[in-house]
Amino acid sequence: MVVKIRLGASQTIGSYILPGEPLTELSEIINGQIKLTILNCDKIIEGVKSGIFDVGLIESAIFDDALIYTKWIEDELVVCSKTSLGESIDKEMIGQCQLLCRRELSPTRLLITNFFKEHGLSYHHFGSLMEVDNAISAIQGIKWSKPNRLNPTVTIVSRLAIEDELKRKELYFSRINRTPIHRDFYIIHNKKHKDTGKIEKILNYFIK
Repeated sequence: MVVKIRLGASQTIGSYILPGEPLTELSEIINGQIKLTILNCDKIIEGVKSGIFDVGLIESAIFDDALIYTKWIEDELVVCSKTSLGESIDKEMIGQCQLLCRRELSPTRLLITNFFKEHGLSYHHFGSLMEVDNAISAIQGIKWSKPNRLNPTVTIVSRLAIEDELKRKELYFSRINRTPIHRDFYIIHNKKHKDTGKIEKILNYFIK
């Protein structure tokens, strides 16, 4: 009987971290098939609770008592731009930028909003705003933007998601006020999941 693992992953994790070698290696370890579904974090949590997914990989700590959360890797949200804006940007530079931001009430936007409040900033300090649906839209928006150091288009995304572009100097990153915006990625599974051996293999692979 072929073993099947149903993974639910957030946009950033499913689109930028899992594709390629990780999924191939995990498939070999379990000697079975991997089905990956990419959704928003809240839908992944509901899917793990209802049994649609064996395991969820989420980028926002939305906690639920029915699930077990294992801290996976630490990520950093950074200001991403087409041209280098330097290591750090301040309030004056922010006022010159057009920001591609995530939809309201999304976990990523809430995290950034709280960071802004701590530093006396808000989305209104940017020169202009444009909402996008997910990290893919945001990163592609920066890639296709016109290089403009005076009035740049920027977005705030996972540094892990743009690692390759940073190495090739196709994109650049800055921090706001020289301060990192840290967050943790989590692996989640249902407390009532019966096949604990399968879950253990997955956890052992990711938590190296």
